[in-house]
Amino acid sequence: MKLWRCEEGQALVISALTITSLFGFVAMATDVGLLFRAKRNVQIAADAAATAGAVDAKYGLSASVAALAAAARNGVTNGVGGATVTVNTPPVYGPNAGDNNYVEVIINQPNPTFFMKVFNFSSANIEARAVAGVPNPGTGCVYIMNPSASASLKLQGAYDIQAAGCGIYVNSNSSSAISVTGNGGIVNAAYLESVGGISGSTSPTAATTGVTPLNDPFNNLQGPTPTSGCPGNTSSATTVTGTVNNSGVICYTNGVTLNGATLNNGIYVFENGVTVGGTVNVNNGTLDIYSGTFNQPSNTLLNITAPTSGTYNGLAIMQPASNTNELQVQFGSNDQTMDGMLYAPGAEVYLQDNGGGVTYTGIIADTMFIKSSGVTISSYNLQHPTTTPLRVVTLVE
Repeated sequence: MKLWRCEEGQALVISALTITSLFGFVAMATDVGLLFRAKRNVQIAADAAATAGAVDAKYGLSASVAALAAAARNGVTNGVGGATVTVNTPPVYGPNAGDNNYVEVIINQPNPTFFMKVFNFSSANIEARAVAGVPNPGTGCVYIMNPSASASLKLQGAYDIQAAGCGIYVNSNSSSAISVTGNGGIVNAAYLESVGGISGSTSPTAATTGVTPLNDPFNNLQGPTPTSGCPGNTSSATTVTGTVNNSGVICYTNGVTLNGATLNNGIYVFENGVTVGGTVNVNNGTLDIYSGTFNQPSNTLLNITAPTSGTYNGLAIMQPASNTNELQVQFGSNDQTMDGMLYAPGAEVYLQDNGGGVTYTGIIADTMFIKSSGVTISSYNLQHPTTTPLRVVTLVE
């Protein structure tokens, strides 16, 4: 009877069982950790592949070729080691299924296990999916980018902003980022949004405050530097008349008056300012106010059609951030019509008087002051949905 009541050695048995279980959990945790790491790596490959495929698809190239190459560069080659990389254009699954703006990549890759082989699990299949593409163009058409200025967008007197099909965005976090003087003006836009606050009020479109800050849509584009960007293609002219045909970039070293000129194709860089005289037409071109000021007196007309490709894609008038001179685009009874954007990331865009008219498809400026003047704006993104430079490839799933 004493033999049955003997408890010697029980702790050893319990310890052995506990240690075995502990080793089992450690083994499982190790394998699960390795599989999570493999999942992350496969997801990276899927994200890269979908992004590369969407970039090439945007420019009319093969999404499949680009996606497979990107996956291989990130460690997953289709058909190697049992891996499969499936590229679907448009996506087959998810909320963007059937939308030709997107590319879907699905990767399946078997990964070996180590300790779990004891339980007859020699490998586990890892799957990752990514969708990237170019969303439909946004509806923004005015971006006032100064991050902190008060009165970053200043409206005074009988101002009139007609932007019914697009929106206005103010990046300043000042409590008076938008400053409105008087109640005789009109803001008719799809929206008016500001990071900071507003002093006064706008009608019929009221301001929405406290929105998220944005970056410069053109990432502080600088354009060519005259000393290096115009080798052998400079002009010392002070007056330009007639038709100028340009296959690239022309730099004007002196202050220039465009007296009834027609400028075709390319970039026109003004190192010491430019004055518009008479009726000036710019076809498939950009006026780059590298230094000096832009002047358009009363009773003049400026028509610009911006390029739809290249570095200056979508830009009608550009004044790089290094040129902080006020850019006055409306004075008296002058007129401007631009199928393109006005880009002045370092300057105030100023409109005064309403004797003429200003029609743009976009404005991007440091600050903006509209005093008893009117401007009509439509979205360049919506006018040129397939070529607008503001459409970027984004991972959406």
